[in-house]
Amino acid sequence: MGAKQLKIGLRVRDLDRSAALYLRLGFREIPSDDQPDLRYLTFRNTWLILSALDSHGYDNTEREQLVRTGIRGLGVVLAIPVPDLDAAYELWQAEGLPITNERESVVWARIFSGLDPDGYEVTFEQFE
Repeated sequence: MGAKQLKIGLRVRDLDRSAALYLRLGFREIPSDDQPDLRYLTFRNTWLILSALDSHGYDNTEREQLVRTGIRGLGVVLAIPVPDLDAAYELWQAEGLPITNERESVVWARIFSGLDPDGYEVTFEQFE
């Protein structure tokens, strides 16, 4: 399943919930029945690989402890272009997910930011 696209991996607590959320945002799933603890999603040429928090090894014990007890993804932001910012905002609210930056217009787009179910920061952009 090797490919030469940018791939971003996120460790998540609830694989099904996270996959369903990103699919509703326009990601597509690449079927991978032989790997039940992974979900391969794509958004244009970028892959988002979701892995169950407890199913894959860690580089070392210290990193594992930090991931399990700390804030996952601190300092990393996923920026997702959407055709309808208000619909994405309503989805985030309906899922009960935190909004960290309310909707606003900036020079290049309308945006808002929130945290996904595992605390990863996501910024949505609707280009004007």
